[in-house]
Amino acid sequence: MTSTVLQKLLEVGEVHEGDDIAFRFKKDTFAAKIVAGGLIGHCTMNGSPVRLSAFKTLTDWCDTCIQELVQEYVTRFSSWKRVKHVATGRTFTQLREGLGRAARVRSQSCSCAEAMAQRRKVLALQQEIMLLESKLSGTKHEEVEDDNPFKLKF
Repeated sequence: MTSTVLQKLLEVGEVHEGDDIAFRFKKDTFAAKIVAGGLIGHCTMNGSPVRLSAFKTLTDWCDTCIQELVQEYVTRFSSWKRVKHVATGRTFTQLREGLGRAARVRSQSCSCAEAMAQRRKVLALQQEIMLLESKLSGTKHEEVEDDNPFKLKF
Protein backbone atom coordinates (compact mmCIF):
# COMPACT_ATOMS: atom_id res chain seq x y z
CA MET A 1 0.00 0.00 0.00
CA THR A 2 1.39 3.40 -0.91
CA SER A 3 1.58 5.97 1.84
CA THR A 4 -0.40 9.19 1.70
CA VAL A 5 1.02 12.65 2.18
CA LEU A 6 -0.59 12.75 5.64
CA GLN A 7 1.26 9.54 6.57
CA LYS A 8 4.51 11.06 5.33
CA LEU A 9 3.89 14.23 7.34
CA LEU A 10 3.40 12.04 10.43
CA GLU A 11 6.56 10.08 9.71
CA VAL A 12 8.78 13.16 9.48
CA GLY A 13 7.19 14.85 12.49
CA GLU A 14 5.54 17.79 10.71
CA VAL A 15 2.23 16.71 12.29
CA HIS A 16 1.42 14.33 15.14
CA GLU A 17 -1.39 11.96 16.05
CA GLY A 18 -4.11 13.92 17.84
CA ASP A 19 -3.30 17.24 16.15
CA ASP A 20 -6.31 19.37 15.30
CA ILE A 21 -7.00 20.53 11.75
CA ALA A 22 -9.70 22.92 10.56
CA PHE A 23 -11.13 24.85 7.63
CA ARG A 24 -13.91 27.34 7.05
CA PHE A 25 -16.44 27.24 4.23
CA LYS A 26 -18.71 30.25 4.10
CA LYS A 27 -20.22 30.53 7.60
CA ASP A 28 -19.30 27.04 8.79
CA THR A 29 -16.18 25.78 10.55
CA PHE A 30 -15.13 22.17 10.16
CA ALA A 31 -12.57 20.53 12.42
CA ALA A 32 -11.06 17.10 12.89
CA LYS A 33 -8.04 15.29 14.29
CA ILE A 34 -5.18 13.48 12.62
CA VAL A 35 -5.18 9.91 13.90
CA ALA A 36 -3.02 6.79 13.54
CA GLY A 37 -2.04 5.90 10.00
CA GLY A 38 -2.58 9.43 8.70
CA LEU A 39 -6.36 9.18 8.80
CA ILE A 40 -8.68 12.10 9.55
CA GLY A 41 -11.33 11.51 12.20
CA HIS A 42 -13.31 12.94 15.13
CA CYS A 43 -15.01 15.37 12.75
CA THR A 44 -17.08 18.33 13.89
CA MET A 45 -19.09 21.08 12.24
CA ASN A 46 -19.31 24.35 14.19
CA GLY A 47 -18.14 22.48 17.29
CA SER A 48 -20.73 19.68 17.14
CA PRO A 49 -19.84 16.08 16.20
CA VAL A 50 -21.07 14.79 12.85
CA ARG A 51 -21.42 11.30 11.35
CA LEU A 52 -18.35 11.56 9.17
CA SER A 53 -15.05 9.90 9.92
CA ALA A 54 -12.00 7.96 8.71
CA PHE A 55 -10.84 9.95 5.70
CA LYS A 56 -7.54 9.14 3.99
CA THR A 57 -7.03 12.54 2.34
CA LEU A 58 -7.74 16.19 3.04
CA THR A 59 -9.58 16.45 -0.26
CA ASP A 60 -11.96 13.60 0.64
CA TRP A 61 -12.63 15.15 4.05
CA CYS A 62 -13.30 18.67 2.71
CA ASP A 63 -15.40 17.52 -0.24
CA THR A 64 -17.53 15.28 1.98
CA CYS A 65 -18.07 18.01 4.58
CA ILE A 66 -19.08 20.55 1.97
CA GLN A 67 -21.29 18.19 -0.02
CA GLU A 68 -22.90 16.17 2.77
CA LEU A 69 -23.24 18.78 5.50
CA VAL A 70 -23.62 22.06 3.63
CA GLN A 71 -25.28 20.50 0.57
CA GLU A 72 -23.09 22.44 -1.86
CA TYR A 73 -21.07 21.12 -4.73
CA VAL A 74 -17.96 23.16 -5.39
CA THR A 75 -15.35 22.27 -7.98
CA ARG A 76 -12.52 24.69 -7.21
CA PHE A 77 -12.01 24.22 -3.47
CA SER A 78 -8.33 23.64 -2.70
CA SER A 79 -8.23 21.73 0.56
CA TRP A 80 -4.42 21.84 0.71
CA LYS A 81 -4.49 25.65 0.65
CA ARG A 82 -7.44 26.07 3.05
CA VAL A 83 -7.05 23.40 5.74
CA LYS A 84 -4.88 24.61 8.59
CA HIS A 85 -2.87 22.68 11.12
CA VAL A 86 -4.27 24.35 14.25
CA ALA A 87 -1.12 23.98 16.38
CA THR A 88 1.11 25.83 13.90
CA GLY A 89 -1.43 27.87 11.93
CA ARG A 90 0.20 26.65 8.72
CA THR A 91 -1.72 25.37 5.72
CA PHE A 92 -1.09 21.85 4.51
CA THR A 93 0.49 23.26 1.36
CA GLN A 94 3.13 24.83 3.61
CA LEU A 95 3.53 21.62 5.61
CA ARG A 96 3.83 19.53 2.44
CA GLU A 97 6.58 21.81 1.14
CA GLY A 98 8.54 20.90 4.27
CA LEU A 99 8.57 17.24 3.22
CA GLY A 100 11.24 17.94 0.62
CA ARG A 101 13.50 19.50 3.25
CA ALA A 102 12.83 16.99 6.03
CA ALA A 103 15.03 13.95 6.51
CA ARG A 104 13.32 10.64 6.02
CA VAL A 105 12.49 8.92 9.28
CA ARG A 106 11.56 5.27 9.42
CA SER A 107 7.96 4.82 10.37
CA GLN A 108 7.08 2.49 13.20
CA SER A 109 3.42 2.39 12.24
CA CYS A 110 2.14 -0.40 10.06
CA SER A 111 0.79 0.77 6.72
CA CYS A 112 -0.61 -2.57 5.60
CA ALA A 113 -4.14 -2.63 4.23
CA GLU A 114 -5.55 -4.75 7.05
CA ALA A 115 -4.27 -2.38 9.73
CA MET A 116 -5.67 0.60 7.86
CA ALA A 117 -9.08 -1.08 7.54
CA GLN A 118 -9.12 -1.79 11.28
CA ARG A 119 -8.14 1.79 12.08
CA ARG A 120 -11.05 3.00 9.96
CA LYS A 121 -13.44 0.75 11.89
CA VAL A 122 -12.16 2.04 15.22
CA LEU A 123 -12.45 5.62 14.01
CA ALA A 124 -16.05 5.10 12.88
CA LEU A 125 -16.92 3.67 16.30
CA GLN A 126 -15.19 6.56 18.09
CA GLN A 127 -17.17 9.02 15.98
CA GLU A 128 -20.40 7.23 16.94
CA ILE A 129 -19.41 7.51 20.62
CA MET A 130 -18.82 11.26 20.17
CA LEU A 131 -22.33 11.63 18.72
CA LEU A 132 -23.94 9.63 21.50
CA GLU A 133 -22.08 11.57 24.20
CA SER A 134 -23.15 14.78 22.50
CA LYS A 135 -26.79 13.66 22.63
CA LEU A 136 -26.47 12.79 26.32
CA SER A 137 -24.96 16.15 27.18
CA GLY A 138 -27.62 18.01 25.20
CA THR A 139 -25.21 19.48 22.66
CA LYS A 140 -26.79 20.18 19.28
CA HIS A 141 -25.34 18.08 16.47
CA GLU A 142 -25.76 17.65 12.75
CA GLU A 143 -27.07 14.39 11.38
CA VAL A 144 -26.72 13.59 7.73
CA GLU A 145 -29.33 11.53 6.02
CA ASP A 146 -27.60 8.87 3.95
CA ASP A 147 -29.73 7.85 1.01
CA ASN A 148 -26.85 6.01 -0.67
CA PRO A 149 -27.99 2.40 -1.22
CA PHE A 150 -24.38 1.27 -1.66
CA LYS A 151 -23.21 1.48 1.95
CA LEU A 152 -19.71 0.16 2.58
CA LYS A 153 -19.42 -2.34 5.37
CA PHE A 154 -16.26 -2.55 7.45
